Amino acid sequence: MNTTHDESQCDNCIPSKATGFSFDGIATCRPSIYREGGSHPFSTYGICPKCNGGGSQKQKKEKHEEYKMVNDDKSTKKVIGIDIGTGFISCAEEENGSVVFRKIRDAFFKLNPSKFLEGSAHQFGETMLKNAGAHYVKADGTLYVLGDDAFKFANLFHQECLRPMSKGVLNPKQPVSNVMVSELIKAIAGRSTSPDDVLYYCVPAEPIDADFDVEYHKQILNGVFTDLGYKNINVMTEGLAVIYSELANTQYTGIGMSFGAGMCNIVYAFMGIPVFSFSLSRGGDWIDAHAAKHTDETNNVVTAIKEKADFSLHDTDNGIQKAISIYYESLLSYVVEQFKELYEKTPKKKLPNVITEMPIVIAGGTSLVAGFTERLKELISKDFPVPISEIRHAKEPLFSVSNGLYQAAKLSNQ
Repeated sequence: MNTTHDESQCDNCIPSKATGFSFDGIATCRPSIYREGGSHPFSTYGICPKCNGGGSQKQKKEKHEEYKMVNDDKSTKKVIGIDIGTGFISCAEEENGSVVFRKIRDAFFKLNPSKFLEGSAHQFGETMLKNAGAHYVKADGTLYVLGDDAFKFANLFHQECLRPMSKGVLNPKQPVSNVMVSELIKAIAGRSTSPDDVLYYCVPAEPIDADFDVEYHKQILNGVFTDLGYKNINVMTEGLAVIYSELANTQYTGIGMSFGAGMCNIVYAFMGIPVFSFSLSRGGDWIDAHAAKHTDETNNVVTAIKEKADFSLHDTDNGIQKAISIYYESLLSYVVEQFKELYEKTPKKKLPNVITEMPIVIAGGTSLVAGFTERLKELISKDFPVPISEIRHAKEPLFSVSNGLYQAAKLSNQ
């Protein structure tokens, strides 16, 4: 990462645990890029004009946030993993011998300029978006702001963001969901460059507490990727992607848990093969919605508080913080109890006959609050049916799923 800056923290930024430093203003919306070895400067709301997203006041050069992993594979074909989550879309692919991760907020905001502008409101609204460098599309004469800018504009006008996804799949209540998610995927993944390109994306495991159509979701996404020129398109469950990302050293044996915005995805795998997997229709959005309801706040406000760098589950100083902590406790207890129940219902002949301890790896933005891992450890210690060696976060919790999808694509390409 080539940047120069002083040591003082930028006074124009908001520290954010999930995304590094963020700027609560109008700025260019483009996918954040990260390579291993760099800091975590992903902007939640945009890129701060004072520090350019770096978190320090005197940035001299444009900062290019990167996460870089050295890769000796010199193949020219594109190998890419795409995590299409309810809260964010992220991808991992090789560029110039290293693995690069990108992400963008999976959200849109329907802009109605006539509500806050006079005269030629619509034309002025589009000009405003262009001047701000915002990522937007026009569909049926309506302007939609996309990605991180959607979250920012929603806060600006005290409204809620709209989501193309709901509970891990495309949102049937939003007629423009297909268009929006297609535009966001194009922004972050780009088009295929070769007929030999390999793409993996994830879907939720079968839900055990909800009824929704994963097949419809898969077919729509397959169409999006086909339109982008990809031919070798593959799918994997989210929890198994965490296993492929983090547990090569245990021969892909262990428990992967992905705590996303729309869902929680869990897999119990042995040698890379799922013993069982499931998803739950509770996640970060569920926490935000219930905490907002009981504190008379918008979901966006609760989300912003939850994502602050210094927020902890032990913080109960005000009503919003206490409500967030209460629903985190409920979510974690629910996940552990559902795992126990499914284990007990699984026929013994389908369970691996092993006594060796195995790890639990946690991923997803919802898991990033302080105190999360510690509380999960306490719950797991009580009569958990699988012997556990450790409970830890993935190396990069926000990119573990996309990295696992990339690793699976790479293995299939060997």
